[in-house]
Amino acid sequence: MNRSRIIATTSRPLSPWVTLRERLLLATPNSEPEAYHSLAQADYVTVFAVTSDGRVPLVRQFRPAIQGVTVELPGGMADAGEAPAATAARELFEETGYCLARPLVELGCLAPDTGRLENRLWGYFAGDVTHDPNWKPESDVEPFLMGLDEFKAAVRAGCFDHALHVALVGLALLRGLI
Repeated sequence: MNRSRIIATTSRPLSPWVTLRERLLLATPNSEPEAYHSLAQADYVTVFAVTSDGRVPLVRQFRPAIQGVTVELPGGMADAGEAPAATAARELFEETGYCLARPLVELGCLAPDTGRLENRLWGYFAGDVTHDPNWKPESDVEPFLMGLDEFKAAVRAGCFDHALHVALVGLALLRGLI
């Protein structure tokens, strides 16, 4: 049985998107308090979409944290008060120009990093998405399509390596959606 308890919490905003939390933990009644840190931020929302002809809309973008360009599923942070499913539809359209043809399928709500992050990842699947010819691309995101078989091969080979996104692909596979 865990007898640890938090005896104090402080918060320090670092930016409009991230707050540093420090929690003092008392592991046992006679121990010295230990400081643990975590980051509070808005929930992530990601959508794994597939077109009717079996292509996956993906995005390339520069990520300062890894100092490089990544390949990712479309997604972003939920706006205040916005339902995760609404965020998924919005981000899919904003980043790729694709629109829902059917209701989203919720893949799950995951904990990105239980040791350091306080937010959640909401994952969705969207089948038979269609492209809006009037869509205008964002300047810092490059959308592209990859065939589903090529995408699966990229996941297997580790070329598509965003861990949270790979987890959503796995959930879609387990549910028989792809």
